[in-house]
Amino acid sequence: MSSISLTAKKRLTSELHRLTLDDSKMASQKLWAVVAGVGPGTGASVARRFAKNYAVALLARSPANYEDLVKEINSTGGRAIGISTDCADKASVNAAFDQLKKEDGFNGNLAAAVYNVGGTFIRKPFLELTDEEFEVGWKTNG
Repeated sequence: MSSISLTAKKRLTSELHRLTLDDSKMASQKLWAVVAGVGPGTGASVARRFAKNYAVALLARSPANYEDLVKEINSTGGRAIGISTDCADKASVNAAFDQLKKEDGFNGNLAAAVYNVGGTFIRKPFLELTDEEFEVGWKTNG
């Protein structure tokens, strides 16, 4: 009896795994994840994780921040696009979403939108920031 149960369990596990993979493929065709603020660290890691199940749109000011990652994701069977965007500027973000809406397979449904924008990195103690330096960080991240 236990060998029958083990066989049934293996079969069920195999079928669930297959269905999960099918659902994952369907999700990647229907849903997108947008990651704003893609660089070599957290943004790239988050994008890689979402790319396992969804198409991803990577937003960054400089194409150098997303080009290699787009190639990596697309070459491993995922779907990724990069859009040059200043995430601190409303018009730039709106233009990015207008461009995303033109992508084949994008139907407006998002699985996630991650705002990982860090603004300009200033290496000095907080109390030594100028008003302008503080304001840039506040507008970008606030």
